[in-house]
Amino acid sequence: MNINGDATKQNTYDAIVIGSGISGGWAAKELCEKGLKTLVLERGRDVRHIVDYPTATLNPWEFPHRNRMPEAFDQQNPIATKCYALDESTQQFFVKDAEHPYVQEKPFDWIRGYQVGGKSLIWARQTQRWSKFDFEANARDGAAIDWPIRYEDIAPWYSHVEKFVGISGNKDGLETLPMANF
Repeated sequence: MNINGDATKQNTYDAIVIGSGISGGWAAKELCEKGLKTLVLERGRDVRHIVDYPTATLNPWEFPHRNRMPEAFDQQNPIATKCYALDESTQQFFVKDAEHPYVQEKPFDWIRGYQVGGKSLIWARQTQRWSKFDFEANARDGAAIDWPIRYEDIAPWYSHVEKFVGISGNKDGLETLPMANF
């Protein structure tokens, strides 16, 4: 047996992350910061700043359909077009239904983006925290299994992520939409 020990060591990882979207990318960041040798596998293309954002500086009236997708596109992509962010300015970041057909036994719209960063490239840095009402819903409604954690347990983690990624939004002061670090 001829095993190249250096090659084996070079290609051995503590963790392998599949996908570089918001979840996979964040997991890889955290694992690397903890000192783990981490491999990220991504099926999509690399996205180059400015070059791969051809529509970034266009005004709505400069798009052929005023930044809306034509009816024929919507008919050909009934799943992908369910995403609020799919329009003429972002269509290059979405997988079209025919490119990777969606097979659904039960309704579940897993809308895909095959590129480094996944669909995190089109989410406009906006995300809402779950409130105490979301974490308490199962117990309150008598449905399913009660969450083992509460909002207060996860709030510091929300803050950690929000500060790093630069969440944008409004400070509305709603109990159902807890304050974030904008």
